[in-house]
Amino acid sequence: MNNWQEWVVGVLVVLCIARVIYGIFRFFRRTRENQNPCDSCVSGCELKDMMDKKRGECDVKKKVQRQIAADSW
Repeated sequence: MNNWQEWVVGVLVVLCIARVIYGIFRFFRRTRENQNPCDSCVSGCELKDMMDKKRGECDVKKKVQRQIAADSW
């Protein structure tokens, strides 16, 4: 790498690789923290739709369990 242009290209490639790795890391970190990893998605995301549906089902189950517990008192 004698030419300064080669150095600039090398730095840009390293920065692009770092950005991709950071995006992947952030996705898995959100998943681990039980957050929606598709919150930042611009377009429709099947994973986001699936997670929203699952949360809705869990909320319904919790409400039913609360009603059963309240009725048993």
